[in-house]
Amino acid sequence: MAFRPKTRWVKYDPTTKLWIPTRKRVYLYWFKFLQHAERDPDHKVQWEKYNGWGGAEVVIGTKFDEWWSERWLDLFAIENEGDNPRYPLSTKQPKADGIRYALLVYENLHRGSYWEIGEFIAKKEKSGRGLFVSSFKEQDDLKDYTDKNYVQSKVARYKKAATQYLTNVSKGQFP
Repeated sequence: MAFRPKTRWVKYDPTTKLWIPTRKRVYLYWFKFLQHAERDPDHKVQWEKYNGWGGAEVVIGTKFDEWWSERWLDLFAIENEGDNPRYPLSTKQPKADGIRYALLVYENLHRGSYWEIGEFIAKKEKSGRGLFVSSFKEQDDLKDYTDKNYVQSKVARYKKAATQYLTNVSKGQFP
């Protein structure tokens, strides 16, 4: 698939002349949350809602790009912008960055407190973009009480969102 980044054509494949409703990375996040839901004992994925996805073993044991290249045409491709694919998203305008941060928080819950999770993500996100990085201006400011409260509240919200995404993907919906 030869999508062109940074244009509206990021959702168009000139080889097949087909579209996807949203950027490919949103489907990556769906796939990753589905993997996590399958592994999480608090969630039971209703695999009957995922006909064509390959089942638990395939989703768990396959890298996204390989899985995507084999299945995107059947699961997500549309002929015209605005059409609905076989597996539509629950919203027309998913907030990719928010979903990404929820995934990052969920994948780093093992790091400890909300502050420690936020601190780790901020250091990882060195580019200076996003909610976490704006809270961590320089190493010297890491102990600023106001920033700490802000970061902890953001991590708590993203953790709650991640839990909701896990619940949704377990039922065959995203986000």
